[in-house]
Amino acid sequence: MVKNLKKLREEHGLSQQRLAELVGLTQQALFKYEKTSVEPDIKTLIALADILHTSVDILIGHESPETAESGTAESRIMLTGEELRCIKQLRRLTPQVRENLLRLTESLDPKPGL
Repeated sequence: MVKNLKKLREEHGLSQQRLAELVGLTQQALFKYEKTSVEPDIKTLIALADILHTSVDILIGHESPETAESGTAESRIMLTGEELRCIKQLRRLTPQVRENLLRLTESLDPKPGL
């Protein structure tokens, strides 16, 4: 069982089905990771940690979320489902398109630098 998977998933407001879709799993596989001794492979663990904005250590219970609180404020930001979808889409873009998108969003920002 991936110790903190359910807790982190719920904190992000994600259903099992939605998180499974984001990672490319079935809902049944995610259920097994949360409720049984079935464990994901390392590639899946990393994908789950990335989507849940955490570390693999916290995800598997090797380090508690409370211990990790000593990180920077930026590293503790929780993302919404919409933000996670944006990040997933962003990762699919070419570097040039990402740069163009960044310039566009910066030009729309009413408070630059925040």
